[in-house]
Amino acid sequence: MTAVAVAAAVAVPALWGAGVTPAGPVVRPALHQSAPSGPDGGGDAGGDDGGGGAAGPGTLRELLAAMTGSATADPLDLAPGSLLVDREGEDGLILSWALLDTDDGRWTGSADAATHRSEAESTIKAWLAADTLRAAAEAGRPVPADRRADISAAVRASDDDAAERLYRALGGDASTARLGPECGVEVSTSRPGWWSYTQVTALDAARILACVRDRSPAWPGGDALLADLDAVTPDGRSGVRPALPGAVAEKNGWTLHGADGWNVHCVLTWEDRALAVLTTYPAERGVGYGWAVCRDVAGDVLSVS
Repeated sequence: MTAVAVAAAVAVPALWGAGVTPAGPVVRPALHQSAPSGPDGGGDAGGDDGGGGAAGPGTLRELLAAMTGSATADPLDLAPGSLLVDREGEDGLILSWALLDTDDGRWTGSADAATHRSEAESTIKAWLAADTLRAAAEAGRPVPADRRADISAAVRASDDDAAERLYRALGGDASTARLGPECGVEVSTSRPGWWSYTQVTALDAARILACVRDRSPAWPGGDALLADLDAVTPDGRSGVRPALPGAVAEKNGWTLHGADGWNVHCVLTWEDRALAVLTTYPAERGVGYGWAVCRDVAGDVLSVS
């Protein structure tokens, strides 16, 4: 089998075949041959990829065309759960993802992309920053210098203290409640008074960041916020950004919840697309495992997008 590189940072796998679910055909990539293994880099990506089955189309794009009968088939027209990324089903990994067309609202993703909820973690900081700009616009004033500094720190460096100051100034959970009227995304919380415990699905996360990107330019300081979202510090990067064209907004979240393990979430939007990958897995695998899952899912999805 062959592998195609999507820029330098994301490996796009070869394909081995398709299956069928009650929702229709399934596009299933092969295992990433380059997926790291070990506690900090990823799970065991081994396995028999030959299996004695008949040879199928050589790339995911070819497989999608074979499924649909169209060489120009759009994966966003596939029902959720139809495109199975190769990390799905990995032992100990809870994985949910969504790909959104930010122009027309079409989306696809994992079967549970619109139902499985997880703590938003630091991905919600992008909204806290944007809501601060919205509040300034509503009051008819510029964003104060100290608030502007907190926005930059919360977004670029994922500074929790800066995010907490923004959250409190916005009325706490009243800010995340505004995601409904402002972005059309209804969220809940598992722990009132804590921004990181805002509960989101993968589809919610993609829609929230797309809303931040699209709404912010109309508010004071919006261009600076978009620059922040395209310049997160290295420790907050998933490694997906170099594979994407043009300006990108990225806000990820990563938290170790003791014995409950890691949440590592990756959310990016570019051009007319937004991608969210939510992961939960055992603590001993380290944060690097989550970043690797995000890169692998992005590789699978970008190979047909």
